Amino acid sequence: MEDAIRNRVEESGLVQLDLAAELEGRTLRDLDLAPQLWQGVVLREQPYRDWLKTLDLTPYAGADVALHCTAEAVIPEWAWMLVASALQGSAASVHLCSPEALAAGVLHRLVETMDLTPYAGARVVVKGCGLATGAGPAVRLVERLQPVVKSLMFGEPCSTVPVYKSR
Repeated sequence: MEDAIRNRVEESGLVQLDLAAELEGRTLRDLDLAPQLWQGVVLREQPYRDWLKTLDLTPYAGADVALHCTAEAVIPEWAWMLVASALQGSAASVHLCSPEALAAGVLHRLVETMDLTPYAGARVVVKGCGLATGAGPAVRLVERLQPVVKSLMFGEPCSTVPVYKSR
């Protein structure tokens, strides 16, 4: 009689945390302020406010939005605040960053607000494959999880790199 196949990873009690999975199903959009610049150089307040009143928010509904400017211009703080205010209530979140940095910004915010209860006293493996956002969200994850977990590892359950172990 052959021995039954056992899933030793499942039996180990490891809790897998897949940061990349947190982005699945999310819509990432960007909003470039460059077209609102007068003569491509400066932002004028009244035309900008008028544009915001007519801005179609439909593409941003429920989306995570990267606010940026592709032109070489200094955008005043109030302009970023006004567009963020216009998107409030429509967008899921608003970030001042390049479109390429948006996924990392969204993950960072998700890490900040995640419920740590399921990880209390657990042996946690932060899944290492498929995370193309850089180490920023993972570093913040360490700061948040280390005080509550028994151990923290990076990689896959079959091949992990130990990060932290409580004493």
